[in-house]
Amino acid sequence: MKGKYSIVILALVALVAGFSSCGEDRWAAYYPQTSHALWIDSIMRENYLWNDELADEDDLTSSYFLDAVSFLNKVKYTDDKVSYIDTACSVPVVDYGYELMMSQVNDTAYMAVITYLEPNSVAALAGLQRGEWIMGVDGAFITSSTQELLADGEAHQLTVGKYATITAPGENDDEEVEQEVIVYDREVSLPAASGYQHEDLPVVSVIDDHIGYMLYNDIAAENQSKVASASQTYAQAAITDLVLDLRYATTGDLGGMQYLASVLAPASTLGTTLAQVQYAESRHLENTLSLLGADQLENGMNLDLNNLYVITTSSTTGMAEILINCLKGVMNVVIVGQQTKGATAVACETYRDPSHDQQLRLAVCQVSDINGSTDYLGTGFTPDYEVNPFSSVGAILPFGNPEEAMLATALAAMNQ
Repeated sequence: MKGKYSIVILALVALVAGFSSCGEDRWAAYYPQTSHALWIDSIMRENYLWNDELADEDDLTSSYFLDAVSFLNKVKYTDDKVSYIDTACSVPVVDYGYELMMSQVNDTAYMAVITYLEPNSVAALAGLQRGEWIMGVDGAFITSSTQELLADGEAHQLTVGKYATITAPGENDDEEVEQEVIVYDREVSLPAASGYQHEDLPVVSVIDDHIGYMLYNDIAAENQSKVASASQTYAQAAITDLVLDLRYATTGDLGGMQYLASVLAPASTLGTTLAQVQYAESRHLENTLSLLGADQLENGMNLDLNNLYVITTSSTTGMAEILINCLKGVMNVVIVGQQTKGATAVACETYRDPSHDQQLRLAVCQVSDINGSTDYLGTGFTPDYEVNPFSSVGAILPFGNPEEAMLATALAAMNQ
């Protein structure tokens, strides 16, 4: 084993030395294999929050042959938990497009409740909905050995059930009690898994003609046009309150956060300071981030909200927490759900290499609220109204349904 390892090292040394053998620069010949890593390196040296921690280019010669993800993981700062490479953005995701939570019915049988659906996936197009239960596959009950059929990508016939309450005899002969059960509803033909584009802003709706609801997963600048379109919908409905559902929000970038905050914030605060920011010293940039002016929202509309109701879970982190922290300095933010993760106050910017179908989400600054505070770090945000989204079987419903567990709590909070 040691002998093979030595041969590999010697071969690598020979390869590196060969770049300029006999005085001839051979980097051009290897450029197709190194161009993406070199591009990432150049972006990091100019914009990275910890660019003073990067190794010298001469020490990275062999590393430039790594794929983009491996190169970034090798060179980024040890404490950097937010920089990452987005896999090919235009390549569709291939699966059924649902997320399931298994529940054991008895010693051998299981059922699976649908907890998430991608809007354009085969599961959604087949008519499945969040909150429905898969009771069987291909005419048989689900067991520990057949659970894998729900994710194998093949076409299947699903037996689908729904939540119901029934009246059943109690302990006494003259007593009746209500019981929660899952009852048979219909058969659904689930096609084989196929490609779809992931939707970062899957639900935009208006409840009771004056309350907006938005499920937002990736608070990124590339989704600005979607946020702008949503803001027009809300402005036309003249909404008075908005529920921003960030239960799955873990990613995003500084531009996406600034734009969304500018859409939501009171009109009187536009153009004023939103956050304190700290970039790498070599960039010599301003240490404040302002809300955009109304004329900078392009096709978007400022909603002039005084109150914002935010749904969170223990998964909510990253740019979502930064957004909450910054908005608390300019408006009333009511948190509904579960304690957030409290993981980081470092924000990313998104860079796209035109020659590769990938994006670099790079840590560029530390962000605090208008007063320089990041008190949520390490603890997360404690909800004003605590609710477990799965505590009630009957309240696992499609996103935007007013009776869905977390949304129902947010709507009730508006009237208190």
